[in-house]
Parts: sequence; C-alpha cells; structure tokens
Amino acid sequence: MKELTTEYEISSSHVDCRMHYKASALMCDMQEAANKHASAIGFGYGDLIKDNCVWVISRIKARFLRAPLWEEKVRMTTWHKGMEGIFSLRDFEVRSAADGSVLAAATSSWLIMDVASRKLIRADHLLQDKGIATMYPKNALEPSCGKLRTPAGCSMVSSRTVHFSDTDFNMHTNNSRYIDWALDCIGADILKSGDIDEYQINFNHETVPGDTVDMYMAEKEGNGYFIEGRKGDTVIFQTFIKFR
Repeated sequence: MKELTTEYEISSSHVDCRMHYKASALMCDMQEAANKHASAIGFGYGDLIKDNCVWVISRIKARFLRAPLWEEKVRMTTWHKGMEGIFSLRDFEVRSAADGSVLAAATSSWLIMDVASRKLIRADHLLQDKGIATMYPKNALEPSCGKLRTPAGCSMVSSRTVHFSDTDFNMHTNNSRYIDWALDCIGADILKSGDIDEYQINFNHETVPGDTVDMYMAEKEGNGYFIEGRKGDTVIFQTFIKFR
C-alpha cells in the first residue's frame, strides 16, 4: 500500500469564524492519516512502541490552494516519501471529493525517539528494508522543510502556560496547538479577513503541563509573520505563516 486515502467531511469543530478549515485542524487530520498509513505498512505507533519508540514530527510545511469549507467533503492522501539524512519524509494532499482539485498540500519530516531515553534513533536502522520497500518518491510539495531562523526585530508579544488540555497521549504538547498559539499572536483582525497561503513549523523541543512559553513575533514583507516560542533560553518551536 504505497498511499492511503481517507474521505471525510469538514466538521463544525474544524472551521474558523468564516467556516474555513483551520490550520490546526489540518494538522490533526494529517496526524491521524500518517498513523493509519504507517500502521498499514508495518511501522505505526503499535509497531514502534514494541521497541519503546515513537514517531515525533520535526518539521512540516503546508500550503492552502483553497481552504475547504464547513460540510465540504474532501479526500486526504498520504505516503511515505523516503529518507533524507536522519529524517523520514511524508507528504499529504487534500483534494475536493466533488471534482478532485487539490485544496491543500504538505510535506513533513519525522524522527523516531526512544521513549525512555528521549534519544533519536535513525529510522533506517529501525525500519531496515521495510522503509525502502514502502517508499513512494512523489512530491506534494518540494523541497522538503528546512530550518527556520530567527529574524531581526523579533520581540515578545505574550506568554502561554501549557495546560493538560494541550497534551496528547505522550503527555507533551500536541503539535497542532502550536499553530493555534502562533495565530493568536497575529490577532483577530487579520485572521477574520485573511486567507493563509502557507505555513511552516519547526518543532525543536517538547513542552509539558506547567511550562511557560514566551511568544516572540516579527512581521515580514509579503504578508508574512514569524512566530517563535521560547521556554527561557530554549527555542521550543518556530513558525512562518504567510497570508494571501
């Protein structure tokens, strides 16, 4: 099974005030699709946890060609694209169920982590031939995600405390929460009128309930915003969001 396609309807809980599919909702649905496909080809959560390991997402870049709307039926397709250094690459496409047009596309970079030691393990060492046999070298977006760097003029705009409701079953902040935190920094006036063109997130360190994350932001030319979350001197995540 080189690809996995799932059809679903955009629910009311996954849209914003304009009934557009939220960036964080796309993140959640991509997580679900990734795990289902990885499980189907033999290296999902249930397979890795036997070796006391889990997948962790390191970087993701997504582009909206058109944001799906509330009650619109869509099809998400995902595939394992292969390796790039220590990263395992996975791409996604969201298409209209009505006419097949591409609505959103994304590329992501994943790592395997030992749950006990928190050390990273090379995916090719753990997956071996299975990783090669199941790869499908097709690009939804290219190139793959690179590093984001803090621009000049980045200033603190707010702080967040991580709560239990922010966490996933690994008891660290779910990656979809960070894009919501970043959008909160930008403000309602822009979000109520602007369409996201694309966003990229680098996840650098995990956070857990009780942690305080200071949010820093810099506006960039071309309707772009760089937002960075820091815990003390440690950079937790970085994201760049561009509006049309």
